[in-house]
Amino acid sequence: MRSSPSRQPRAVSTSGFLLVEALTAMAIGAFLLVALGSLVSLVLRASDRTAATSQEIEEKSRIFSTLIDRIETITPQRWAGAAGGFVFEGTETTLLFARFAKSSDTGTGSRLVILASDGASLQEEERLLPPDASNIAAVTDRATDVVSARLQQGYTVRFAYFSRLPDGREALTDRWSGRRAMPVAIRVALSDRGGKYQGSVRVPIRVDAEPGCAAPKQRICSLVPDAASGAGNMPPAGGEPIDPDESRGWERYVRP
Repeated sequence: MRSSPSRQPRAVSTSGFLLVEALTAMAIGAFLLVALGSLVSLVLRASDRTAATSQEIEEKSRIFSTLIDRIETITPQRWAGAAGGFVFEGTETTLLFARFAKSSDTGTGSRLVILASDGASLQEEERLLPPDASNIAAVTDRATDVVSARLQQGYTVRFAYFSRLPDGREALTDRWSGRRAMPVAIRVALSDRGGKYQGSVRVPIRVDAEPGCAAPKQRICSLVPDAASGAGNMPPAGGEPIDPDESRGWERYVRP
């Protein structure tokens, strides 16, 4: 009998497996690239939102800080004349008050300041307040230097006014037209272009004394009878008379 020849093992082709592995690797790589792209996009959008939010907070803080600086300079000055009331008028959109210019300012003496909110813009106008001015027209009709500036644009500013009740509590009103008293504080509120509330701040009026109370012989002091508003009228704190144009002299008459 003839012996049968031994069979050689047949080689197994691996080319098909290599193709499947390559396609699988490419699919996984494409998926990872898409996922990485989505992650990067999310990170960029979150970064943009964070930057926009930070910028918005910074802008609102700047507006509040600017208005606080203005309101804290208010002094309870009076119009000229025996029946002259305080130089102060307020509505939701307009605030008119008097202040003393600091030594570092361009002008000196009493100044009349008007803050007017017109939509999403807030304008400031400041001019000299003559001691003989009996009303607002007596100031605006004079040919004096007017300093105008835009304090902010993009938010709507609204004012409100706190009055002190007899029992010590405070009441809030959106209009202050009484000239026989000053508010104890002013609320400043912000809203965006869509009318959405963006926050508010309560700013106390820190100066208690009128010029006539802090500087005897110069002006009337409503804290004492008119007959006493002369040589015998001493400052409320019992100190020496001060120059109302001297900025640091008012510090002894401000609330802590």
